[in-house]
Amino acid sequence: MLRLLVEWTFPKVCQLYELSDDPNPSTRAFPVFSCGCVDLKDEKAQIVVRYLMNCLKLLQDITPLDMRVSFYKDDFNIIPEKLIQGRNGQGNVDYAIECNSTRRTVGLVEVKKDDFLKGFAQASVQMESSLTGRKRKANEMDDDERGVDKVFGIVTDAEKWYYMTCTLDEKGKPSFGLSKPISVPYNNNGDMQISVEKVLGHVVWLLKEAQKPVEASPNGEQRVLKKHKSS
Repeated sequence: MLRLLVEWTFPKVCQLYELSDDPNPSTRAFPVFSCGCVDLKDEKAQIVVRYLMNCLKLLQDITPLDMRVSFYKDDFNIIPEKLIQGRNGQGNVDYAIECNSTRRTVGLVEVKKDDFLKGFAQASVQMESSLTGRKRKANEMDDDERGVDKVFGIVTDAEKWYYMTCTLDEKGKPSFGLSKPISVPYNNNGDMQISVEKVLGHVVWLLKEAQKPVEASPNGEQRVLKKHKSS
């Protein structure tokens, strides 16, 4: 019987993926993920930022992944409580944003304050499960369905935001990356808007990365297509 994703602890995940043999590992067990950030100075982006700021002032519990706010509403499906199944567990991700063209996923895990290690553990198994689960079902896919080479994750308590990535090597071993946190100071409107723009900029960058096409390499694996500059 598969273990529930929420049952995984941070030390157990570090042991499972050979990230650390320390019985009390820190987040340094994860390689640093340099998550890009899109500049949101254009008018379209500012409309979204202003909307988020108004909601934050009223509620202070809305996230940039709110279903009503999307730069790419025709390119992605937002799936609350999506069921994820893989070789190391199963469970529901709080929010999953799935790219229609590449099937890459950006998953969001909401955590309670100071419970980030548990969130990183859950997100790690969720991301690995997204990749291995689809790999296992590859023979059942339609011809136009493409393999998935990487997925992304977000772990947040609405104040601190961490971004994660997971890829598989040729042998199916996962590799992870964890960004440095971005904090949103809710008690300062000026700083809060700057931070909200940065959080949203990182989310938009992840969505752009998720849209990059993949193609089969000679050994049957999938790789990201790189755009070449015209001469």
